[in-house]
Order: sequence, then C-alpha cells, then structure tokens
Amino acid sequence: MKTTMCCATLLALVCALPAHAAETRERTYRIGTDVDAAGHVTATQFDADVPASIATVLATTVRQWHFVPARHDDKPASAHTFVFTKLKVVPDTHGGYSLRISFEGNGPRLLKQNVQPRYPMDGIRARECAFVMLDATVQPDGSLGDMTAHSQFAGWQLRPSFIKAVLAAAGQWRAIPEQVDGQPVATRMHIPVSFTISEPIFTAKQARILNEAARKETAADARPGIPLPSEQELAVDSPLKPDAATTVIHAP
Repeated sequence: MKTTMCCATLLALVCALPAHAAETRERTYRIGTDVDAAGHVTATQFDADVPASIATVLATTVRQWHFVPARHDDKPASAHTFVFTKLKVVPDTHGGYSLRISFEGNGPRLLKQNVQPRYPMDGIRARECAFVMLDATVQPDGSLGDMTAHSQFAGWQLRPSFIKAVLAAAGQWRAIPEQVDGQPVATRMHIPVSFTISEPIFTAKQARILNEAARKETAADARPGIPLPSEQELAVDSPLKPDAATTVIHAP
C-alpha cells in the first residue's frame, strides 16, 4: 500500500511539472499544521488543488516531525502554523525516481492577493535584475507592519525605485497569522522579492555574488547559467521551532 501510494505521488508530481528527461522536479507546498502542547503534529490542512495522493504522503511525513512547543503564560500551549515543505522527484541511474520531502521552514502564510511590485522603468531600461529582502511583522490582524527593505546581498547596490516598489506592494499584502492557544500572534518575517527580466545584464561582480550564494545553499542543485535566489519567506521568531524535521526519502 505504501509503495502504491508513493508511486501515485511520483506520477502526480511528474505530470504536474514540465517534462525534462533525467531532471530533478520539485514543488513547494504550504501546509496548515496544528501542533499540540507536547510539540506533536495533530492535523494538517491542504489547499483544494493539491492532489490527494500528494497530500497523503505530505501529511504522513509532516506528522513524523516534532516541534519545540509554543508557550503561553510561560506554559506549553497548542499552536497553529504553516509548514513549508519541498517535494522533489529525483531521477536515479536506473531510469527510476525517488521522492524526497524536506522541511523548508514554518510561519504565517503570506497572501499577496495578486498585488505584485511594479517593475521600475529605470530598471527595465537598464535591463537590471534586483533581489530585495523585505523585513516585516505579520500582525495578529493579518496586516504587515514595521516594514523595511534592503538588498539581499552585501555589495549589491539597488536603485531606490526597487525598494519603493516593494514597500508600495507590501502595504497591500495580507497574511494568515500563526496562532498560540487559539489566538493569533505577531511574527517577524524575512520576505525575499525578486525582480527578473528576460536577457538581463549582470555585472561580473553580480554574477559572482549569485553563484556564491547558490553554492552556499546547496551544491546538489547547481544548474546551468546564473542561478537566482529562492523566494521562500522565512519566519524569524515563530512561536514554533522545529525539533526533529529530517528529510524523508521514498524509493518505490
């Protein structure tokens, strides 16, 4: 039964992603997760468009993970968060695949509501890409406050217009906050925002910065060309911290 379900998940993911022979295929899922006062996952919730076979394998994996319990009034408390998982289908040397599910983080769920930062005209004319880091607090009411923005990389100067575009869009974003003991709480987040354009112009220094960042992230995912940074947001002070969240590998 386990092998059959894993095979179905592999098929569902492979069909969902563009077909490139002998390439790793991956997708990130945000999973609503309930955690009890002992740090155990008790329930998971998925978006309606997640195939049942994938949801089943993801839920089984997430329930194996454990968290340092949240606290309320200095006592362990139940909590609700969103767990970000990366599901990878990795080809092997025999023409088959293995399935890897890894913990990428947890925190509030950001809802950008199709409000994307406007690409500045001066950046378009110069064919510049920009990688901005937005620091913001998801408030209990779901709004974003206390916002600042800066370059993701030291030594990479940004046009002020990129910063202005990010702050203008983020002022309209909402989020589903985390909860502790049934009450929404504030969480500080790092939110990367990328501006990319076709046929961009990178200076030699910028190309070195991007390649070095990719090498630090993981050598296993190195790909041809200049790699671009991940856009995965990161909760800085989530009330829930992973205690045991190892990568799970399924090999049917």
